[in-house]
Formats: sequence, structure tokens, C-alpha cells
Amino acid sequence: MKRAGLLSVALLCAVLCISAQAGGAVLGVDVSRFEQEIGWSRVAGDGIRFAYVQASRGSGGDCTVKPQTCGPDGFYEFNYRRAREEGMRVGAYHRAFTGGSSLRGARRDARGEADVFIRSVGSLRRGDLLPALDFETPFAGMEAGQLRAWVKAWVRRVRGALGATPMIYTNVSSWGQTGDTRLFARAGHPLWVANWDVPAPALPARQWDGRGWSVWQFSNAGHVSGIDGRVDMDRLGTPFRRISVRAGPVPRTVRRR
Repeated sequence: MKRAGLLSVALLCAVLCISAQAGGAVLGVDVSRFEQEIGWSRVAGDGIRFAYVQASRGSGGDCTVKPQTCGPDGFYEFNYRRAREEGMRVGAYHRAFTGGSSLRGARRDARGEADVFIRSVGSLRRGDLLPALDFETPFAGMEAGQLRAWVKAWVRRVRGALGATPMIYTNVSSWGQTGDTRLFARAGHPLWVANWDVPAPALPARQWDGRGWSVWQFSNAGHVSGIDGRVDMDRLGTPFRRISVRAGPVPRTVRRR
């Protein structure tokens, strides 16, 4: 078979697989500067009900994967506004790049990244999805205790400034490096789990301490009208009201470290 034909078959199989996994679920996408310009009216017309939009990525020198793309996401305000105008539920997330060679250094680094996120978001509105921390490898060789301290410092800073308990995005292997702690599940942080191309996601921290997942990123190879190329696909596992901001706007407050 010609190469073009093989590619067409592969694409069709991927689309059918994603559709089968999604079923009748409430579908969403998560996007960042890497998607560039997005046609949000077309996205909404394709049945997408919610979107997580990257507000910031790393804080500078510790952003090792793509170091020229750290800091505030220049597409955040546009993506947030246009998705909301199309009637979608919208949330902001921060892609973490952890750093710090000690507990004190980990906390300092986390607060620095939290401040970048807070400045980018500004404030939350009633009905926004909870702010989210994207916590996945690489972790700069940090130990489990340091990683736990990093996450705790970040969520505490964001909760204090924006007035909402952050959701945590992660996967089994990444969260395992914290010692598979259940601390954050017990503290009421909802789980956004990443596990692609499976009929049901594997969950960290003993099924997130029995609470299960609130959002599942079930594919990194979705195709949605209005977005060029592949896009991360998500489905909702709980009513919107359980992962939404209940009051707003909350003025941003960035404290000194």
C-alpha cells in the first residue's frame, strides 16, 4: 500500500479509537502556546464543552524541555476569552518544572513558579474551572520529600492568592516519584489524570485515596475542528460544579517570598 494510504488508515484508526473511548462523555481539550491560533467557534461546534488553557510554563532556568518557551503563555488571555465567549467552561493551568536541591530550595522554586502563574491569570471568575498544576517529569533529580514540599508550596501559594483549591494533573509514574503520597487527595485537590489509549485510566495514590478522577486526559492525539494538528483530549468525570470556582472575582495577590 502507498505511504499516503497507510497514513490515511492510521489517522482513521486513531479517530475511531478516540471516539470509542470518549463514548457519550463530556469532552474537553487542553491547549497552550504550542497550538498557536485556535478557531474557538469551530472547536465549540465540534462538541467540545470545556478547555484547560495554559497560563504559564516553568519560571526560567529550570524549564529544561523547551527552555525558550518558559514563563507566561502569550496566548492565554486570547484562548481564555474566546473559549468562554463560545460558552465553554474554561480553566487555567501551569506546567511545572520543579527545582531546588533542598526542602527550602524546593519551596522557594515552587513559590516562584506560582507567582508567574498568578500574575498571568490575574483573577478567577465564578464558574471558571479550578486552576490546575501540571506535575510531570522531568523533576531535576529531586527526592520524594522535596517534590512533596514543592507541590505543597505551589498549591498553598495559588490557593491563597486566587481563592480556589487547585486541581492536580499527573500520571502514575510521575506521581510515584513523590512516594505516591495521598496527602493532596486527602486535602481536597481533585485529580486530572493522564493515561492515553486505554479503556479506563490507572490512578496514582491508591485511586487518589478512593476519590477517583475528576478529569481524564485520554489521548494526546485528538483531532478537533479549529485546531491544527493533534491536540490533547479530555473527558469529565464529575459534574462541573464540583471542579468550579464558587466565588469571584478574587483579586490577585502575589506575596513576597
